[in-house]
Amino acid sequence: MKVRVLEATGIKCPQPIMKLTVISPQLKPGEILEIVGDCPTFESDVRAWCSRLKKTLLFVQQEAGYRKRIRIRF
Repeated sequence: MKVRVLEATGIKCPQPIMKLTVISPQLKPGEILEIVGDCPTFESDVRAWCSRLKKTLLFVQQEAGYRKRIRIRF
C-alpha cells in the first residue's frame, strides 16, 4: 500500500497538527500517512490527535535530535 508523507520538519507545534488536520479529509479508511516533524511536543500532539479522532498510530521512529517519523492508519 502506498504511504503518503507529510513533511512538518522545522515548524513549531501546533502547526504540524494543523497540517495533519487539513490533509486528513483527503485520506480514505485504510490509507497510511507518515508525518515527519521535529518539534519537541510533536509525538505527544500526534498521539492525542490520533486518540481524539480514533486513528491508529502504527509506529513512532526516533531519528536525529527531536526528529520523529510517525505512521498513522486512517
